[in-house]
Amino acid sequence: MNPISAEIVDATWQEMAQLTPDKIPSLVEQFGQKQPDMMVYLASAGEEVLNDYEREVLFYIGVVVWQMMEKGETPLRQLSIDDIVEAENANFSMLESFSRESEGDMIAATEKSFEAYHQPEVLRYVIEAIMEEDEENEMISEEHKGLMLIFLKTVIDSFDAA
Repeated sequence: MNPISAEIVDATWQEMAQLTPDKIPSLVEQFGQKQPDMMVYLASAGEEVLNDYEREVLFYIGVVVWQMMEKGETPLRQLSIDDIVEAENANFSMLESFSRESEGDMIAATEKSFEAYHQPEVLRYVIEAIMEEDEENEMISEEHKGLMLIFLKTVIDSFDAA
């Protein structure tokens, strides 16, 4: 899959932010029809660790990522749970390898992997969305931001490999 452009990322982000509440159920239904295994993954990811607000944000951002990837030049194929688990395992392996590094080496390795990332604009959106603070003081806990990033990077990687 070709990288998704910053224009597509920004336009999709704006479209999704302007969705009225009555449009959301049909979008979620469409997501479930086109990507049922990804929908199950997002609905269950972190269920034992993340609070309800964090899980809602995770699901929402995952749907936005799907919409961004749908607008790419290559049509998305329906992902299987095996595709998703393979991407998730690769991400947790990467995280584990980073944890064996010294702090300086870990930062350098992380920066290098992000510089070479195939979908940098989509990942930029995910990072910004996770890091932004909600005006209503509902925040994502600091210890859960990294986990949510891994789950959402798994979404990106799964679609990118499809």
